[in-house]
Amino acid sequence: MTNKNITARRVAITSTVVACALLLAACTGHKKSATQSAARVDGTEITVSQINYRLQRERGLRADQMDEASRKVLEQLIDEQLIVDRAEKVKMDQQPEAQQALLAARREVLARAYVEQAVSNVPTPSDQALHAYYDSNEALFANRRVYTLKEYLARVPEDQVPALRALVDAGKSPEDIEAWFKQHDYPFRGQQSTHAAEQVPLNALKSLAATPEGHALVISAGNQVHVTYVISAVSQPVTFDRAKPAIAQFLGSDARRKATEANMAALKTSGTISYAPQYAALAASAPALGTLKDVDAASTAPAPSGTRVTLPADTASGVQVTLPAASDSAGVRVTLPATNTPGVRVSLPTAPASGVEVRLPAQPGTDANKK
Repeated sequence: MTNKNITARRVAITSTVVACALLLAACTGHKKSATQSAARVDGTEITVSQINYRLQRERGLRADQMDEASRKVLEQLIDEQLIVDRAEKVKMDQQPEAQQALLAARREVLARAYVEQAVSNVPTPSDQALHAYYDSNEALFANRRVYTLKEYLARVPEDQVPALRALVDAGKSPEDIEAWFKQHDYPFRGQQSTHAAEQVPLNALKSLAATPEGHALVISAGNQVHVTYVISAVSQPVTFDRAKPAIAQFLGSDARRKATEANMAALKTSGTISYAPQYAALAASAPALGTLKDVDAASTAPAPSGTRVTLPADTASGVQVTLPAASDSAGVRVTLPATNTPGVRVSLPTAPASGVEVRLPAQPGTDANKK
């Protein structure tokens, strides 16, 4: 890195730090406050309300720590005000980097405040909802276990994965599976670890809870294979009373998240949004809220069952392909060309039809043929 680049980077970092301090001063430092004054820095008042605001953001402060914490906060505010005063004298608040940081900080503060206000009226979960969640997740609570797992991550040719599954289903031990990997020279690595039920992803916990000790689960995606043996599963149930605070916190957070998403969807519906030409294709490729399933071009698709989507290398930006719904949803394969195809969107319903083929013409402006 050259001296010129290092200097530019230092200026950008310094401007950002100072901009945040300037925002603080703009919000609180230069306005006359009705609250009690705690100190003055070259005529600028630092108030008790500013100290209390900082203290409210500190979690876990005890009553006997308040005086010392207040003193430290006051010293921090004094230091910040000294920096702000100096920065304003050299007109650092007028630098482009500082202006951008000020605008970004203002947007973030207002957006966070609006979201917090929007979810402030979300009701706390009822006892009925808490009991329902407890009862519907036995593997987390009533039948909670602590699992000792032996896990293998391996790279196995797709046509050999069924043979691996057969070995596991036949009750072969971890040592047998390791020997099989070595025999075929398949790269793998293994580890043994202990996890409580709440440390296991919820979508995998039910399958793990149903696996007897000494048996294993096999999950594969293409040639990537994950084998998980349950070495032991020690029962350590959790009563409802003990689990209640954690359930309430989870359900409350989930309710606030849903309220935030609903509020955001309403704002997008009522607002007028227009994109510059260079961003229109990117916007068109984004999934519609709650209606599209993202298709990752880099991911390995399962074996096809008759559904095929092929995009030519020079597909136009903004192309959208929608597969009609039907009863068979297995084995959908979407193939994107190696070249860049900005703006392509593939919409898959929950049950795409088997046997559907979508062919897009190489040139825009012509209709796609569907069979």
